[in-house]
Amino acid sequence: MPRVNIVIPAYNAEAFIADTLRSALNQSFPDLQLTVIDDGSKDATAANAALDDARVRVISQENRGMSRSRNRGMAEVDSEFVALLDADDLWHPEKLRLQLEALQSRPDHDFCYTGFQVWHGEPRPGFFDEPRSGRIDETLSGWIYPRLILDNHALPSSVLWRRSAWDSMGGFVTDNQQTDDWEYLVRASTQHRFVRLAEPFVLYRQHPVSLSRRIPATNTTELMRADLIRRFGLSSPAGHAIDLKALEGFQHRGWCNFADTHCAKGDLGLGLKTFAGLLARGPYRGRTLAKMGKSLVRRWIPKADSPR
Repeated sequence: MPRVNIVIPAYNAEAFIADTLRSALNQSFPDLQLTVIDDGSKDATAANAALDDARVRVISQENRGMSRSRNRGMAEVDSEFVALLDADDLWHPEKLRLQLEALQSRPDHDFCYTGFQVWHGEPRPGFFDEPRSGRIDETLSGWIYPRLILDNHALPSSVLWRRSAWDSMGGFVTDNQQTDDWEYLVRASTQHRFVRLAEPFVLYRQHPVSLSRRIPATNTTELMRADLIRRFGLSSPAGHAIDLKALEGFQHRGWCNFADTHCAKGDLGLGLKTFAGLLARGPYRGRTLAKMGKSLVRRWIPKADSPR
């Protein structure tokens, strides 16, 4: 049985999956297995994932979505540690080794996550050659619920954790692919300590079809934040309280950005209605008005350098 099992959900990822798998297979820590869940792809994802390496296992299923695929992958593996890797992201070769060292040095911590870099697919050979020290960011380690509820610092592709923690918590909820991983990690942060490696170990790919680039019809992030606070409170575990002023700022920014996106390039009526709600409730009315004005300018006034 490998010490680490890496679960990789994949849907129509034929262009990226082989490079993603190679970045995991090239880890300096070799005692691992890759479990690819081909989630009903309509392209050559499964074929391109079938690399000539006994550590790669491909499981095909009907399309069920990211979170159900992650749960299926976890149900198929049995190892001391588990990790997630999205089908279009890449890892630094020292990632697993240094994460395992961090967890071994802190047996009362069950999750380890790392810094990451947003990436648009351009060649980055230097990223893989750069040395890493495994330096720990203490400000985002320990009981991180008060920080994670404000901003999801823990990219799923960066997280390694003990299988025992997965077994005790249960799997991902499967309500919304935009927020399911955040819900899982926030829920975990109320029960388990996290340790963060400060350096970037993941290239987080962004491209035109990335899930995170789509304009949502509902503000799933803020609705999930409100639900998490309802469930876990303003201090979890006891004594680790959320900064209420910071929370107010993040909530306002989240709703303002949602309204801005729709006013500028989405559903204008929804954007204006959201801005109106922010102005009625306050605070930050000046910021809200300024944001709304800029949104409408971006929608109605063409850029100076655009074709006429």
